[in-house]
Amino acid sequence: MRVIVIGAGLAGLSAATYFAAKGHDVEVLEAGDRVGGRNVTLTSRRGDKVDAGTQYFHSNYRRALALMRDVGLDTQLAKVAGPTRFFDQRSPRGYFDIAHSTPWIAPAGLSNFKALGLIGRVLLNWGDPFRVDYPARYDATDAWSTLTDPFLRDFVIRPLVLAGALVEPAAANISLLHVMRLFQIVVMTNYYVLPGGVASLAQALAARLKVGLQRPVQHLVIESGAVAGVVLATGEIMRTDHVVVAVPPPVALALLPPDWAVERNYLSGITIPAFGLVSFFMDRAVDRQVWSYMLPAGKTQHVSFFTDALRKAPAMVPSGKSVLQAWPCYPGSEALTALSDSEIIEACRGDLETYFPGARGWIEEAHVTRHPYAVPLHKVGHQARTVEFLRSADARRGVSFCGDYMSGGFMEAALWSAERAARRYA
Repeated sequence: MRVIVIGAGLAGLSAATYFAAKGHDVEVLEAGDRVGGRNVTLTSRRGDKVDAGTQYFHSNYRRALALMRDVGLDTQLAKVAGPTRFFDQRSPRGYFDIAHSTPWIAPAGLSNFKALGLIGRVLLNWGDPFRVDYPARYDATDAWSTLTDPFLRDFVIRPLVLAGALVEPAAANISLLHVMRLFQIVVMTNYYVLPGGVASLAQALAARLKVGLQRPVQHLVIESGAVAGVVLATGEIMRTDHVVVAVPPPVALALLPPDWAVERNYLSGITIPAFGLVSFFMDRAVDRQVWSYMLPAGKTQHVSFFTDALRKAPAMVPSGKSVLQAWPCYPGSEALTALSDSEIIEACRGDLETYFPGARGWIEEAHVTRHPYAVPLHKVGHQARTVEFLRSADARRGVSFCGDYMSGGFMEAALWSAERAARRYA
């Protein structure tokens, strides 16, 4: 079978890999000039490298780990170590540090037991968190409205949703199902990085495939009710037996026929904000122990948290100097994306100075990495809508859909969807 995959992010590259492994003739078409999607590596003038999009692999990413073994990258994995620092005036020092694997939060007191209760609920519903059937009964419940304890909100729900979805939870209608999924992924795993950056996996997969860059697809070709190929932006028609649509929802929406009502309704209903990540290359090591810093809600103008690439992935930062990355999260990030790079840097520099006094004078260089599509939001009812979407899409002949937007917004969720598509055509 001849297969065309639209999109060379991890969803598309993994789908192409899985289809090729089954003996199909596969070609990947990518509109941009590189592979990897949100997997981006940024190199500074002094030679330090940082992940400027997707940050790490989780230890329960079995599909990603299998792909890394297949391309020989698994032996290079390094564990992320060090605590997260919460800036909070309820603590005597104005902050406290916790390890993600032992999230006992000093200022929370007895409210810690409510967090343990949430962990217990996750354990009772243990399963593969990247599937669309995990666990469906919590899909209709809004986490922020349900879990009203202020410490649970500030120190459990908010950091989970910030780290996993780049959104302030009070503004997002995030489902309890998604918070439980985040708990299983963020709290109950270890994090790993590659010395060449997360993007090195995408590059290794692409090296084994036929990938055409700067070849945007305009729309699908439909014949006798089945997908029979694609039309490129140049007008060229490429005929094929099967098309895998592995691009973000707004891009996928533009490819579809107007009468595909269920698919169009689903894709148009997904919120997937744009995002600009600011990387500050400092002239010193700020703190060699702490790798991430959570800022209090409503206490800054733009940034929700910082990470330090030096502590996260020291092999990527040979200078031994910190690279503080500023993460503005939705909905505040929306206003920033309309600004110029220099304006975004200045806005985030102000928040940096608030929590790292004197930091303005430590910056050697700063860069903005823009992502037109960041992490899709998983609102109440998203899983039910995904199930309906897949049921309709599966009934179409000649097409499959892949993407992290279906079940989590994570790399492994994208790989699950790619694996699922390939299994349908064994």
